[in-house]
Amino acid sequence: MLDGKVPGGPLSAKWERYKFEMKLVSPANKRKFTVIVVGTGLAGASAAATLGELGYNVLSFTILDSPRRSHSIAAQGGINAAKNYQNDGDSVFRLFYDTIKGGDFRAREANVHRLAEVSGNIIDQCVQQGVPFARDYGGLLDNRSFGGAQVSRTFYARGQTGQQLLIGAYQSLMRQVQLGQVTLFPRREMLDLVVVNGKARGIVCRNVISGALERYAADAVLLATGGYGNTYYLSTNAQNSNASAVWRCARRGALFANPSFVQIHPTCIPVTGDHQSKLTLMSESLRNDGRVWVPKKAWDTRAPNQIPEAEREAWGFRRPGSPFIWTSPTPFAASERTRFAIATAISSTCTRRSRARIRTRLPCASTRPYTTSWGACGSTTISCRPFRACTSWARRTSRTTAPTASARAR
Repeated sequence: MLDGKVPGGPLSAKWERYKFEMKLVSPANKRKFTVIVVGTGLAGASAAATLGELGYNVLSFTILDSPRRSHSIAAQGGINAAKNYQNDGDSVFRLFYDTIKGGDFRAREANVHRLAEVSGNIIDQCVQQGVPFARDYGGLLDNRSFGGAQVSRTFYARGQTGQQLLIGAYQSLMRQVQLGQVTLFPRREMLDLVVVNGKARGIVCRNVISGALERYAADAVLLATGGYGNTYYLSTNAQNSNASAVWRCARRGALFANPSFVQIHPTCIPVTGDHQSKLTLMSESLRNDGRVWVPKKAWDTRAPNQIPEAEREAWGFRRPGSPFIWTSPTPFAASERTRFAIATAISSTCTRRSRARIRTRLPCASTRPYTTSWGACGSTTISCRPFRACTSWARRTSRTTAPTASARAR
């Protein structure tokens, strides 16, 4: 078996013990080290800005012309953190348990517990970076219930959480660029990883403007280049989110961590034709303020406005044969103004549709927003043949799940 390098000791004390036993780098010596960060999304921009703030010399690479074009801008829902601001019984262990359960008990427990431990610090860091999280009337950070959790732990910024987070990380990154701690290299495509004695010590990249090959050396290399969602036929990822940097590392011996972890999102604007290169995800502002339903009659061809309430079924209890699911405001949103506000919020990414239709129903289908990050601690190499989920299989999938054995075989 591969060694995951999980620290020893009790689960709740693994990472605290590990941090205490780590060798520290004095502030005077940090300026002697150089770190390469590939990718400028939420993870890459935050990592580069934080390392620069600590005093390291950082080389930041992106294939885009600006970090603000990173695809993290497409994230919508929010961030979970165990701060228990609502005093509803949330805790680090409860967030840990919910995350393990949500991952079908397949995730590495030590890493998930570490995630729960640092979740509160992540919110604090985002706030310090200037992210305008939603606040209540008293000016305090607001929370909402999200993703089936029994507590309100999600910090959000309307339906634009990813965009606001990316802008916050971007401005922190550019601050370090201005101070000279971070050197930004836009329009660079990573071609190869330089490995010295089993450790990553640099990269080879191409300047996509001039075509020139460039090489850079460092004491450590950090990859934050996104997942492999575009191995599917259609996803919400842009076409340049193709995991090419990860593939270069795989050729140097890095292993694929969890190829079966794929998020299937049920609320996507349906495919309109063969011209589409990606799908559009409906805003998640509807979560817990609306409902998702399907016709009880399989393959019902009637318009959604013509289907009475008694002939609708809430999505998730059963899987009828209808190719699409529909969203609508809940009956609890009594006023027409409130219902229209909710419907407008969920349709913020599909303005081409007539507002009259949005006022009542909005069709949606399943899609693949993202996949899990890769790592050099898995048991399956990336050289395995990627499977492409057909549209019919995606439509039959109603919630976040791992592909079946037959899908993986394809």
